[in-house]
Amino acid sequence: MSESMKGNVRRGARRWYGAARGLALSFWMPFVCMALSQAISFPYLPLVAAIVVALVGAWVPGRPHAGKSAWRIVRELLAWLFAAVHFAVVVLWLYFATGAFGFGTNPVFQASVKDADRIVVRDGGGLCHSDPDKEPSLLEITNKAEIAAFNEMIEFSGRKMQCKCCGYPGIDWWRDGRRVVVSALHHGYALRVEGYVGDLRLSVESSRRLQKWLEENCGVTEGNGCPRYQDCRYGRDIIEAVAQNLVTTGVERKPTLSDLRREFKKIGGKFPSCPAGGKYSLTYGEDGTPTVKCSVPRHD
Repeated sequence: MSESMKGNVRRGARRWYGAARGLALSFWMPFVCMALSQAISFPYLPLVAAIVVALVGAWVPGRPHAGKSAWRIVRELLAWLFAAVHFAVVVLWLYFATGAFGFGTNPVFQASVKDADRIVVRDGGGLCHSDPDKEPSLLEITNKAEIAAFNEMIEFSGRKMQCKCCGYPGIDWWRDGRRVVVSALHHGYALRVEGYVGDLRLSVESSRRLQKWLEENCGVTEGNGCPRYQDCRYGRDIIEAVAQNLVTTGVERKPTLSDLRREFKKIGGKFPSCPAGGKYSLTYGEDGTPTVKCSVPRHD
């Protein structure tokens, strides 16, 4: 090998070491970039930062040394070790945040819902503290064209760590009478789908379109994050308690809903109403116990 070639090899080796040294000195950077990438919905930020750092390190490789002391050998080994840690963290983050580097999530999900013959939007959440079989339906779609249009709105841009809530509303896909996908919308920008690790972050356009569709078709806004039938049950309990209190005070006749509205106004409270738009009816048992029912199906 000529002296010229040897010089090129040495310069190349120094540049590789310079890149490794840059990654080693910034091994903390991926963790900062992870937090930022969650905030700006760009899961590739740690990778971009690592590439920039490596290029800067390669561009400034450092001065050549005539010999290697024991300390320099240890220092170089540590640099390569921390560079490897930096690289491994970035690779693992990309796999988790994008689902096989962003190429697998969308086609796999679309394949799982492609042949669905029914979509159900539930007044509930995911499978945490929730039973999809007992939750009322806000809307059901059975028309093939409408199902295809709904599926077209779902597009993921990556993944994020799971939040602690159950999500709202629940969105399920059915095929041949069997629920094939169970999911719930989380804070308007992510879909938690059973069988996937982490919440699937929706693209900005997908999130906007889905939230608008839910508001127009189901009356669900981003702030409406609790099953409405639970709020309805709570409101009916309050009405029944006030009615029972009036009955026990010895009123001449059993109070009607109009009487109870006036009573709520008198005590400075707001008469409860069903969040789903249902109408309340009031009846009394043989023992005089009041019972309030709602016209919305399965609000019991």
